[in-house]
Amino acid sequence: GFRSAVVAVLDTGITSHPDLDPSRILPGHDFVSDVAFSNDGNGRDADPTDPGDFVSIADLARPDYEGCALEHSSWHGTSIAGIVAGASNNALGVAGIHWNGRVLPVRVAGKCGAEVADIVDGMRWAAGLPVAGAPANPNPARLVNISFGGSNTCGPLYQTAVDELNAA
Repeated sequence: GFRSAVVAVLDTGITSHPDLDPSRILPGHDFVSDVAFSNDGNGRDADPTDPGDFVSIADLARPDYEGCALEHSSWHGTSIAGIVAGASNNALGVAGIHWNGRVLPVRVAGKCGAEVADIVDGMRWAAGLPVAGAPANPNPARLVNISFGGSNTCGPLYQTAVDELNAA
């Protein structure tokens, strides 16, 4: 049931935070494929840690970052994980809406946002569906949170993934 349901947080990744109980954070995955935007020196791997999604002046001088804006790190994935499952009754931060929940961090966004293919693969993996090049997810999510926006419409890749998740 929902009492201890796994909630996947598809976002910028997650950082260690005193209001997030490590025993309720499941092993996640990093689906950011573009090494320049990943900010962690590699592409996809088993480490969903958020290294920051800042864009510096030095970044903007590189052709890879054309169209990006100068930004500080948002730490958005950690914020959302806290809203979902922040520890309660500990005199810190917030009380999450899913006190007994378990968070599955799925990193799909880095500097300058996210790629559709990375988001879709992250969605599929979060639900326990197979994704080429990624290990099987031993903790499929019952709920998938994607709480960032974009300027493009949701196309057929998103719809196919939503249909697959709904069927699963």
